[in-house]
Amino acid sequence: MVMSTTEKALTPETEASFYGLYHRESPFVLRYLFARVGDKTTAEDLCSDTFCRAWDRWSRFGGDDSAARSWVMRIARNRLIDHLRHNRRVTFEELDERYAATGGPETATGRIDLRRALAGLSTDERDLLAMRMAGMSHAEIGTIQGRSEEAVKKSWQRALIKARSLLEADA
Repeated sequence: MVMSTTEKALTPETEASFYGLYHRESPFVLRYLFARVGDKTTAEDLCSDTFCRAWDRWSRFGGDDSAARSWVMRIARNRLIDHLRHNRRVTFEELDERYAATGGPETATGRIDLRRALAGLSTDERDLLAMRMAGMSHAEIGTIQGRSEEAVKKSWQRALIKARSLLEADA
């Protein structure tokens, strides 16, 4: 097998650097995916698939640690888009006793209102909010989306205003 000059051999050092990436970035990836899909098991599956795909491409990755987060989040975002395309369906939130322990029906109603407001946002707006909820900075999101930090900040503000107005319209 002939290796290009940009490919790294899979040595113990490259394996260790990948495991470092996994331990450092997997919490961010999982929070982002959970914020978007709302189901822990699905988010964990997507996160695992993200890092499997990253591992397959790790020998060709040539960036540093700061570029690695954007790179793996881009893989996660693409994996999420594929998942959403293949699983377009309506989901229902059950209202049962499990809400009694967490604040009663008002909390359940609030969650439903929030989900309804989020459904009124575009996919890009929901994606932006999910990345911020995962703890990513505006600059990191800009790198992933191919936009400037200022454009991301403006979009973030607009998405929040739109979500707030949708919540107030439901009230």
